[in-house]
Amino acid sequence: MSNQKTERLINLTLALLASKRYLTKIEIFNTVAGYQGSLETMERMFERDKDELRGLGIDIEVKGIDPLFEDEQGYLIQEDSFQIKPDAFSKEEVLYLTMAANLWHGSALHNQAKSALLKIQSLNGPTETDDVNLPVIKSTFDSDQLTVIFEAMRSHNILEFTYKGELRRVKPYGLYTRDGFWYLVGEENDLLKNFKLIRITKSLVIASKSGAFAKPESFDLNKFIQDSQSSERYQAILMVKKNQALDLRKKFPVKDIDDEWDQMSCSYSYEEEFIQSVLWHGSNVVILSPENLQKKLIAKCRQLING
Repeated sequence: MSNQKTERLINLTLALLASKRYLTKIEIFNTVAGYQGSLETMERMFERDKDELRGLGIDIEVKGIDPLFEDEQGYLIQEDSFQIKPDAFSKEEVLYLTMAANLWHGSALHNQAKSALLKIQSLNGPTETDDVNLPVIKSTFDSDQLTVIFEAMRSHNILEFTYKGELRRVKPYGLYTRDGFWYLVGEENDLLKNFKLIRITKSLVIASKSGAFAKPESFDLNKFIQDSQSSERYQAILMVKKNQALDLRKKFPVKDIDDEWDQMSCSYSYEEEFIQSVLWHGSNVVILSPENLQKKLIAKCRQLING
């Protein structure tokens, strides 16, 4: 399944789940990211998406919403039909879910995080495991920013914030994450740009009325991400404990060293993000070289310990 289709299916699921009423096809096409082309093309995409979601066990309800027009149907996912089954996750998967929910504590989504944690803990009991040894990682952004950005993207509001010492006015087009960091993609002065959320130094606010701009139909978030990635690559050598750091093992080649450790050769473009990804694995991953990267990792560890 392509990334674009996956993103569209997620967007459709969230829209039908969040809605308090049945949505028509036209409302879905106008509000759910990923539907484009002629009306006939979008209808074919929607029919395939419905079949795909139902094949995954997601129940989409269909209901006539206008007694005068029998063909006018609405679509909705009932919240109570979208529940996690007690045996759906392993202990390790529950641990990762717990860590993700913990990141939202103290944020704009604190109440939702608290509810999520209670549901997660009810699945398999206390989340303990001997196979995964991960530290508590602090959130690297103000999650209130996401709430503002989501609203601005939905309502087509211009955003205003200070970035690298300058006041910016940006039309928000998309959001994505890379190596644990959030990025905003938007138009500023007729140019598409990337903005790393942790580098926004002053309050991010909505600075226009709704409908202040229209996102170009030609905008492709996945293509922008690929085009914007730096071509400059750096190399690092890591020592990784056996059967640990599975996400890194999927990306980089590994050489067997002894009964406890493997050696991994890594390439990266963004030093800060790479350090954060290594930190995520705690004592299971050690940087051998380069020396300057090793020193920066140690400094970051001290910073985390000292609060």
